[in-house]
Amino acid sequence: MKIVLAAPLYPPEIGGPASYAKALNEGLSARGHTTILVKFSDVRQYPNGVRHLLYFWKVFSALRGADVVMGFDTWSSGMPAMLAAKLCGKKMLVRIGGDFLWEAYVQRTHKLVRFSEFYNEKANFSLKELVTFMGTRWLTRHMDLMVFNTAWQKDLWEIMYGFNPQKAMVIENEYPATRQLSPAKGHVFVAAARANFLKNTESVEAAFRDLKHLFPDIELDARLVPPDEHRARIRDSYAIVIPSLSEMSPNTAIDALTYGKPFIMTSDTGARERLANAGIFINTLDAGALRQAMKTLLDPIEYERACARVQAFTFSHSWGEVVQEFLVALTHLCASSR
Repeated sequence: MKIVLAAPLYPPEIGGPASYAKALNEGLSARGHTTILVKFSDVRQYPNGVRHLLYFWKVFSALRGADVVMGFDTWSSGMPAMLAAKLCGKKMLVRIGGDFLWEAYVQRTHKLVRFSEFYNEKANFSLKELVTFMGTRWLTRHMDLMVFNTAWQKDLWEIMYGFNPQKAMVIENEYPATRQLSPAKGHVFVAAARANFLKNTESVEAAFRDLKHLFPDIELDARLVPPDEHRARIRDSYAIVIPSLSEMSPNTAIDALTYGKPFIMTSDTGARERLANAGIFINTLDAGALRQAMKTLLDPIEYERACARVQAFTFSHSWGEVVQEFLVALTHLCASSR
């Protein structure tokens, strides 16, 4: 197959979508398929609107002789890529790992609304957000296939956007089979996140300040660093804190599992069922619950118990399996267009 990859982010850019796009690009190429990477970063320097038109043209140009398009978001790169695919009569699959509208709304209003509650609220959308909602609804109803990380998000979107459930499926994230258990170097809590209000970093910083009075030797590492450095500090850390209001793709929790580190994260996540016995799940809007969870891990006995639960996690889902599942979906799309 000849596959056009419409990527909103790609290394050296940082983020889960960037790493995901790179892994799929390399996995598909390794299996003998031709991939054409179209990066949104190539047009990001242009004004809003202009860059989307330019990106549309890049995807449209790349589609000559291609079999199928694969996108990695529903808005910045996904919408122009879908329009190009429709114009060229090509099928398109989009992997949905987040919710652009929810993120934009929380960032604009600073309202601490969790994702599972967002579409139940009577949100006062701005004009831009209303356009995003209408555009996303159109895309979900006309997309050939949508792939979600969890059934949790898929079901919430299905209720809100009313798309055909037969055009949606779930492919879980990668869960490495190989564990690299490593002892902690000090009492460092890693709680890194993008400068985004929904990441709720102020809550973990406040909890840390309170605990610092009781445990003077603890440290908090909230820096944004490249992926390799990030994994290295997780390897050496004491525990991981993921204070986001909600989590679509808990990649940091998966990294914690890889290195045998206890982790605290929001209970508002589709990964809770998979990770239920491995992590500590709380309502991260409750500052007291966040502080208590961190304090519990500072008890040596409780810490050993938490480490044992993480190390007992045995589920694995390799990148090879992820790529193969996408290949099956892409092959089915190509066959249905003939």
